[in-house]
Amino acid sequence: MSSSRKAVQRQSEVSPFTPAPLLVDIRTAASTLGISVFAVRNLCWHRETARILKPVRHGLKFLFSPAALNEFATKLVSGEVQFPATPVKAKSRKRAA
Repeated sequence: MSSSRKAVQRQSEVSPFTPAPLLVDIRTAASTLGISVFAVRNLCWHRETARILKPVRHGLKFLFSPAALNEFATKLVSGEVQFPATPVKAKSRKRAA
């Protein structure tokens, strides 16, 4: 019995050479880029940055390639890409009669 337990434990161990994931979720993408989840969503809404990030929609979720995230970070550091401006809601002014 003890030898079968050891075999099960050895099989369940994760090897140190696990491959990188093909796609990561938006929280992992945000932590990779060092920004918030909302900022990553904002990047996905703009065409220029979405072309670089290449998000994959899976239902309501966005999934990202780690290679595309690294490419975006490289372009961001080199100055080729900038974060899009956040839209500002204009307040309507009331006119005095």
